[in-house]
Amino acid sequence: MPHLVVACGDRLCALPLGSIRRVVRALETHPLPGSAPELAGLAEFGGEPVPVLDLAMMVGAQTGPSPAFPVTVLAWVGPAHHHELVGLAVDQALEVVALAPHEVLRSGDGVLLGEVLVGGSPVAVVDLERLAGP
Repeated sequence: MPHLVVACGDRLCALPLGSIRRVVRALETHPLPGSAPELAGLAEFGGEPVPVLDLAMMVGAQTGPSPAFPVTVLAWVGPAHHHELVGLAVDQALEVVALAPHEVLRSGDGVLLGEVLVGGSPVAVVDLERLAGP
């Protein structure tokens, strides 16, 4: 199954490619007072408001150096029968890799399925079905 590997903070994460609509230059967000800390804010995409989530915060990553070319990954999240488009703020989109389900060391921790080694580096596999919008 193909996944997009992204850098967010001090972690690498893998997002299922079938759920990704587009990767764009970091969208300008407008914070919402009183919102959950993982909600970076609302952005506009295609003339529609889109919530943008801070993926690093959602996976417990420590803040890394300021990224040179941050991006927003627009992805469908939630269960298939009730999914919604959200933006995921990440530091960088790195590469597409093929992951076999048996390679993932399952942990089931929050929005993570587990971890896998990609090129010798640990990569957290994100379960976009469990990632609920704000």
